[in-house]
Amino acid sequence: MHPYKAAEQFLRTHHIRDCTITVALSGGADSVCLLYCLLHVQKEMGLHIGAIHVQHGLRGEESRRDERFCRTLCEKWGVPLTVVPVDVQGWRRTHGGSVETAARECRYAAFAAHGGYIATAHTASDQFETMLFRLVRGSGLRGLCGIPPIREQYLRPLLTVSREEVEAFLREKALPFVTDSTNSEETYTRSYLRQRVIPLLHRVNPAAVQTAAQTAEILREEEDLLAQAAASAYADALQADGSLTGLAALHPALQRRCIRQFLTCHGLPAGLTQTEAVRALLRTGGRLALREQWVCVSHGTVFLQNMQNDAPQTVLHLGKNRIFSDVFVEASLILRSETEKFASVYNLFTDSVLDYDIIKEYATLHSRVPGLRMQPAGRTHHVSVKKWMNACVPPAKREKIHFLSDAQGLLWVEGLGVAAHAAVTPRTERMLLLRVSTA
Repeated sequence: MHPYKAAEQFLRTHHIRDCTITVALSGGADSVCLLYCLLHVQKEMGLHIGAIHVQHGLRGEESRRDERFCRTLCEKWGVPLTVVPVDVQGWRRTHGGSVETAARECRYAAFAAHGGYIATAHTASDQFETMLFRLVRGSGLRGLCGIPPIREQYLRPLLTVSREEVEAFLREKALPFVTDSTNSEETYTRSYLRQRVIPLLHRVNPAAVQTAAQTAEILREEEDLLAQAAASAYADALQADGSLTGLAALHPALQRRCIRQFLTCHGLPAGLTQTEAVRALLRTGGRLALREQWVCVSHGTVFLQNMQNDAPQTVLHLGKNRIFSDVFVEASLILRSETEKFASVYNLFTDSVLDYDIIKEYATLHSRVPGLRMQPAGRTHHVSVKKWMNACVPPAKREKIHFLSDAQGLLWVEGLGVAAHAAVTPRTERMLLLRVSTA
């Protein structure tokens, strides 16, 4: 779609007029195109147009060149410009994560502090990249909807325009722009998709970008409908004491959304891993350790129990771990690169070694709690921990059996072995060995 037409249609469709819009201006082709298009329609729509340039400082002189370019361009076009320097590396030292993630967080923090409508120059090509990125990383329907046209204060007027159409427009108008040299590097996932994967998909369908944009719009509409149905189902399931009942009778899609909302409302992690683990408990019953809470399912009812006054427990770390006074669990990490040691430990301690890399978030070492079930490695069915203990463990020892759980559920039970999903496989690179010793 022609950028002029896209910007005007966006503003009219979303009834945005007689207001101030600040363009997120990097100096690149997309943001220059967006600024030019909004200036073109500002009088007709009663807009006041400004710009904000976030100086990440990651590319040395090239970053300073981009800032100079934005200052010169805005002075020439009569656009008020705000330049905000941010400390990306400082953010990473505090929070961790990739440079991409840190830069994005700093950028959006600057936008939020600026306030008002912020127009970002995301295009249909960015939409396609986002959908692919989320698809290969794993995503539900909401993630596959891609970038929304409007989210909170953020506007995306060029979301129906491809990158090729932007570049053609800039050539037609002889508009200057700068190029980020890291865009051509393949070290970042998005750059790799842009440089290697998307050109191959264009061979299959030259209109792939436009098709993805249409698909995203359809998915957003269906997401809206499903969200409404889930809100109604959640309201019906919610009890006066805060528990949920009747989820087992719902469609799996509604189960996931109701569980996700339940976890989110209580400040607990609500990713796909946690959601599916709670869904599994609808069939079997039991408990799931999430932070300082037990997410419990009993007879189809989902509720929380506080760990603090419950069974002894601690977050597992490498070395000695103690939840009982007279015994401890020693956790050791063995790498596959240590070939002989890896094979020897696995053969000697099969029931006490697990795949370290499958642990979600962190693992909790804890004592016996009611309702636990696990499918041990080598078995085809779940085992009731209570029945196993009654049959195999002397009464005097039952209260000092060690259990290891993460966000997916039980990983290991002392004497029963490792859970099937946590077992060491030929793909395991790091193996966790657990040994119980007398203090």
